[in-house]
Amino acid sequence: MQLNFDWLIVLENLRRGIMVTDANLNPPHGPRIVYVNRAWLKMTGYDRNELASETPRLLQGKHSDREVLARLKQQLLNRETFHGQTWNYRKNGQPFMMNWYCYAVYGQRGKPIYYIAEQDDITDVESLRLKQRLLVNPQDEEALKFFAVLKEWKSARRTD
Repeated sequence: MQLNFDWLIVLENLRRGIMVTDANLNPPHGPRIVYVNRAWLKMTGYDRNELASETPRLLQGKHSDREVLARLKQQLLNRETFHGQTWNYRKNGQPFMMNWYCYAVYGQRGKPIYYIAEQDDITDVESLRLKQRLLVNPQDEEALKFFAVLKEWKSARRTD
């Protein structure tokens, strides 16, 4: 079966956030964002015009888990698919728990030419899961840390 259609229309209409970067993993210049879809823009609050020469690091902040980010880079260097989650930040500074998969697109010579990240905001799902854990154990450290991040954001907004 041969399909002839516009892949950009497909990408733009996916419900999951999609980010495509170049294959340069060396800071400070890489990886550079080359494309994001509408779901990604909606999730993060950014506009495409703001992303010229930006890296995915623009989503990182105070509570982003550096170990998860280091594992991401190492797995990409090892030619593996990464799956993880950590706090990221919208344009307005609001934290959200992002779950994502990241993997390479390889060129004809077998080298990565792009990295694709499929990203979802799972803050609401994690909130429900961790509320249930707190019902069982009110001292659950993971749950308490999660809600502390959200509380910190809400408190900071009230003082602005």
